[in-house]
Amino acid sequence: MRVSGGASWGVVKICGLTTAEDALAAAAAGADLVGFVFFPHSRRCLPSAAAAWIATLPLAGVLRVGVFRDQEPGLVEELAAAAGLELVQLHGEESPEVCARLGGRGRVIKAVSVGGAVDWGRVRVFAEVARILFDTASPTGGGTGRTFDWSLLAERPAGLSFWLAGGLHPANVGAAIALARPDGVDVASGVELGVGRKDPARMRAFVGAARAAWASLEEVRGGMDETAAR
Repeated sequence: MRVSGGASWGVVKICGLTTAEDALAAAAAGADLVGFVFFPHSRRCLPSAAAAWIATLPLAGVLRVGVFRDQEPGLVEELAAAAGLELVQLHGEESPEVCARLGGRGRVIKAVSVGGAVDWGRVRVFAEVARILFDTASPTGGGTGRTFDWSLLAERPAGLSFWLAGGLHPANVGAAIALARPDGVDVASGVELGVGRKDPARMRAFVGAARAAWASLEEVRGGMDETAAR
Protein backbone atom coordinates (compact mmCIF):
# COMPACT_ATOMS: atom_id res chain seq x y z
CA MET A 1 0.00 0.00 0.00
CA ARG A 2 1.56 3.28 -1.06
CA VAL A 3 0.64 6.59 0.51
CA SER A 4 2.23 9.16 -1.73
CA GLY A 5 -0.26 9.38 -4.56
CA GLY A 6 0.78 8.67 -8.09
CA ALA A 7 0.46 9.42 -11.78
CA SER A 8 -3.10 8.20 -12.12
CA TRP A 9 -4.59 8.25 -8.66
CA GLY A 10 -4.14 9.57 -5.16
CA VAL A 11 -4.97 8.21 -1.74
CA VAL A 12 -8.07 8.50 0.42
CA LYS A 13 -7.99 8.72 4.20
CA ILE A 14 -11.17 8.38 6.25
CA CYS A 15 -10.57 9.88 9.68
CA GLY A 16 -12.26 10.28 13.03
CA LEU A 17 -13.23 6.62 13.27
CA THR A 18 -14.49 5.62 16.70
CA THR A 19 -15.51 1.97 16.32
CA ALA A 20 -14.03 -1.16 14.83
CA GLU A 21 -17.20 -1.59 12.75
CA ASP A 22 -16.75 1.82 11.12
CA ALA A 23 -13.04 1.24 10.54
CA LEU A 24 -13.77 -2.00 8.71
CA ALA A 25 -16.55 -0.31 6.73
CA ALA A 26 -14.11 2.43 5.71
CA ALA A 27 -11.67 -0.18 4.48
CA ALA A 28 -14.45 -1.98 2.61
CA ALA A 29 -15.45 1.34 1.01
CA GLY A 30 -12.00 1.59 -0.53
CA ALA A 31 -10.10 3.86 1.86
CA ASP A 32 -6.31 3.61 1.70
CA LEU A 33 -5.87 4.90 5.24
CA VAL A 34 -8.06 4.96 8.33
CA GLY A 35 -7.57 7.58 11.04
CA PHE A 36 -8.07 7.49 14.81
CA VAL A 37 -7.94 10.64 16.92
CA PHE A 38 -6.07 10.65 20.23
CA PHE A 39 -6.20 14.41 20.83
CA PRO A 40 -8.20 14.83 24.09
CA HIS A 41 -10.10 17.95 23.01
CA SER A 42 -11.46 16.45 19.80
CA ARG A 43 -15.10 15.36 19.70
CA ARG A 44 -13.89 12.14 18.09
CA CYS A 45 -11.14 11.41 20.59
CA LEU A 46 -10.53 7.80 21.54
CA PRO A 47 -9.17 6.71 24.93
CA SER A 48 -5.69 5.22 25.04
CA ALA A 49 -7.29 1.83 25.70
CA ALA A 50 -8.69 1.87 22.14
CA ALA A 51 -5.18 1.12 20.90
CA ALA A 52 -5.79 -2.54 21.74
CA TRP A 53 -8.69 -3.03 19.32
CA ILE A 54 -7.15 -0.79 16.67
CA ALA A 55 -4.06 -3.01 16.61
CA THR A 56 -6.14 -6.13 15.96
CA LEU A 57 -8.22 -4.80 13.06
CA PRO A 58 -7.92 -7.05 9.96
CA LEU A 59 -7.35 -4.23 7.48
CA ALA A 60 -5.48 -6.08 4.70
CA GLY A 61 -3.14 -3.36 3.49
CA VAL A 62 -5.14 -0.34 4.71
CA LEU A 63 -2.87 1.81 6.86
CA ARG A 64 -3.67 2.95 10.40
CA VAL A 65 -3.08 6.61 11.23
CA GLY A 66 -3.15 8.18 14.69
CA VAL A 67 -4.00 11.88 14.97
CA PHE A 68 -2.34 13.97 17.68
CA ARG A 69 -1.98 17.64 18.61
CA ASP A 70 0.90 19.06 20.66
CA GLN A 71 1.28 15.89 22.71
CA GLU A 72 4.52 14.55 24.14
CA PRO A 73 6.51 12.64 21.52
CA GLY A 74 6.95 9.82 24.02
CA LEU A 75 3.18 9.44 24.35
CA VAL A 76 2.77 9.50 20.57
CA GLU A 77 5.39 6.77 20.22
CA GLU A 78 3.77 4.70 22.94
CA LEU A 79 0.30 4.86 21.40
CA ALA A 80 1.67 4.28 17.89
CA ALA A 81 3.31 1.07 19.06
CA ALA A 82 0.26 -0.11 21.02
CA ALA A 83 -2.19 0.58 18.17
CA GLY A 84 0.05 -0.69 15.39
CA LEU A 85 -0.02 2.69 13.66
CA GLU A 86 1.85 2.95 10.38
CA LEU A 87 1.61 6.77 10.39
CA VAL A 88 1.07 9.59 12.87
CA GLN A 89 -0.64 12.85 11.93
CA LEU A 90 0.34 15.99 13.84
CA HIS A 91 -2.13 18.88 13.98
CA GLY A 92 -0.48 21.33 16.35
CA GLU A 93 2.68 23.41 16.61
CA GLU A 94 5.01 20.43 16.52
CA SER A 95 8.49 21.30 15.28
CA PRO A 96 10.37 19.78 12.35
CA GLU A 97 12.61 18.15 14.95
CA VAL A 98 9.62 16.35 16.47
CA CYS A 99 8.54 15.19 13.01
CA ALA A 100 12.01 13.80 12.42
CA ARG A 101 12.07 12.05 15.80
CA LEU A 102 8.73 10.36 15.07
CA GLY A 103 9.98 8.89 11.82
CA GLY A 104 10.17 11.62 9.20
CA ARG A 105 8.38 11.44 5.85
CA GLY A 106 7.96 7.69 6.04
CA ARG A 107 5.91 7.90 9.24
CA VAL A 108 4.64 11.46 9.79
CA ILE A 109 1.88 13.60 8.27
CA LYS A 110 2.11 17.27 9.29
CA ALA A 111 -1.08 19.28 9.07
CA VAL A 112 -0.69 22.88 7.91
CA SER A 113 -3.63 25.11 8.86
CA VAL A 114 -4.84 27.42 6.10
CA GLY A 115 -6.86 30.50 6.91
CA GLY A 116 -5.11 33.00 4.66
CA ALA A 117 -1.85 33.29 2.78
CA VAL A 118 0.32 30.19 3.15
CA ASP A 119 3.86 30.49 4.53
CA TRP A 120 5.56 28.48 1.81
CA GLY A 121 8.96 28.78 3.45
CA ARG A 122 7.60 26.99 6.52
CA VAL A 123 5.91 24.39 4.34
CA ARG A 124 9.20 23.65 2.56
CA VAL A 125 10.91 23.00 5.90
CA PHE A 126 8.22 20.56 7.03
CA ALA A 127 8.11 18.87 3.62
CA GLU A 128 11.64 17.62 4.30
CA VAL A 129 10.53 15.66 7.37
CA ALA A 130 6.81 14.93 6.86
CA ARG A 131 4.02 14.50 4.36
CA ILE A 132 2.06 17.75 4.10
CA LEU A 133 -1.69 17.93 4.74
CA PHE A 134 -3.45 21.27 4.21
CA ASP A 135 -6.50 21.71 6.43
CA THR A 136 -8.86 24.52 7.37
CA ALA A 137 -7.47 26.64 10.19
CA SER A 138 -9.20 26.28 13.55
CA PRO A 139 -8.38 26.68 17.26
CA THR A 140 -8.48 22.90 17.67
CA GLY A 141 -6.37 22.05 14.64
CA GLY A 142 -8.99 20.51 12.38
CA GLY A 143 -12.37 18.83 12.42
CA THR A 144 -14.25 22.01 11.50
CA GLY A 145 -16.29 20.58 8.64
CA ARG A 146 -15.45 23.78 6.72
CA THR A 147 -13.49 24.22 3.51
CA PHE A 148 -10.84 26.86 2.91
CA ASP A 149 -10.08 28.74 -0.31
CA TRP A 150 -8.33 26.07 -2.37
CA SER A 151 -6.94 28.72 -4.73
CA LEU A 152 -4.56 29.69 -1.89
CA LEU A 153 -2.55 26.60 -2.86
CA ALA A 154 -1.96 27.81 -6.41
CA GLU A 155 1.41 29.37 -5.54
CA ARG A 156 2.82 26.20 -4.00
CA PRO A 157 6.39 25.21 -4.84
CA ALA A 158 6.75 23.12 -7.98
CA GLY A 159 6.75 19.42 -7.23
CA LEU A 160 5.29 19.74 -3.72
CA SER A 161 3.33 16.60 -2.82
CA PHE A 162 0.44 17.24 -0.45
CA TRP A 163 -2.90 16.00 0.82
CA LEU A 164 -6.07 18.04 1.28
CA ALA A 165 -8.60 18.13 4.12
CA GLY A 166 -11.23 20.47 5.49
CA GLY A 167 -14.94 20.30 4.75
CA LEU A 168 -14.67 17.65 2.04
CA HIS A 169 -17.65 15.41 1.25
CA PRO A 170 -18.87 13.29 -1.68
CA ALA A 171 -20.38 16.27 -3.52
CA ASN A 172 -17.31 18.54 -3.46
CA VAL A 173 -14.26 16.26 -3.37
CA GLY A 174 -14.19 16.00 -7.17
CA ALA A 175 -14.06 19.80 -7.53
CA ALA A 176 -11.39 19.99 -4.83
CA ILE A 177 -9.20 17.47 -6.66
CA ALA A 178 -9.74 19.17 -10.03
CA LEU A 179 -8.72 22.57 -8.66
CA ALA A 180 -6.06 21.83 -6.05
CA ARG A 181 -4.72 18.55 -7.52
CA PRO A 182 -3.69 16.95 -4.23
CA ASP A 183 -2.01 13.57 -3.96
CA GLY A 184 -4.47 12.57 -1.24
CA VAL A 185 -7.70 13.64 0.43
CA ASP A 186 -8.81 13.30 4.04
CA VAL A 187 -12.43 13.25 5.25
CA ALA A 188 -14.15 12.94 8.62
CA SER A 189 -17.44 14.80 9.13
CA GLY A 190 -18.28 14.69 5.42
CA VAL A 191 -19.07 10.97 5.60
CA GLU A 192 -20.83 10.91 8.97
CA LEU A 193 -24.35 10.28 10.19
CA GLY A 194 -23.41 12.04 13.43
CA VAL A 195 -20.21 12.93 15.27
CA GLY A 196 -17.97 9.86 15.16
CA ARG A 197 -20.63 7.69 13.44
CA LYS A 198 -19.70 6.93 9.84
CA ASP A 199 -22.14 6.21 7.00
CA PRO A 200 -20.94 3.34 4.76
CA ALA A 201 -22.87 4.71 1.77
CA ARG A 202 -21.29 8.15 2.10
CA MET A 203 -17.85 6.61 2.50
CA ARG A 204 -18.30 4.61 -0.70
CA ALA A 205 -19.57 7.71 -2.50
CA PHE A 206 -16.62 9.78 -1.31
CA VAL A 207 -14.04 7.21 -2.41
CA GLY A 208 -15.78 6.79 -5.76
CA ALA A 209 -15.93 10.53 -6.41
CA ALA A 210 -12.27 10.98 -5.51
CA ARG A 211 -11.15 8.11 -7.72
CA ALA A 212 -13.23 9.44 -10.63
CA ALA A 213 -11.71 12.91 -10.26
CA TRP A 214 -8.16 11.57 -10.31
CA ALA A 215 -9.00 9.40 -13.33
CA SER A 216 -10.31 12.48 -15.15
CA LEU A 217 -7.11 14.37 -14.42
CA GLU A 218 -5.10 11.48 -15.79
CA GLU A 219 -7.17 11.43 -18.98
CA VAL A 220 -6.56 15.16 -19.46
CA ARG A 221 -2.86 14.72 -18.79
CA GLY A 222 -2.68 11.81 -21.21
CA GLY A 223 -4.42 13.84 -23.91
CA MET A 224 -2.00 16.72 -23.44
CA ASP A 225 0.98 14.39 -23.65
CA GLU A 226 -0.39 12.84 -26.86
CA THR A 227 -0.93 16.27 -28.41
CA ALA A 228 2.58 17.38 -27.48
CA ALA A 229 4.06 14.25 -29.05
CA ARG A 230 2.49 14.94 -32.44
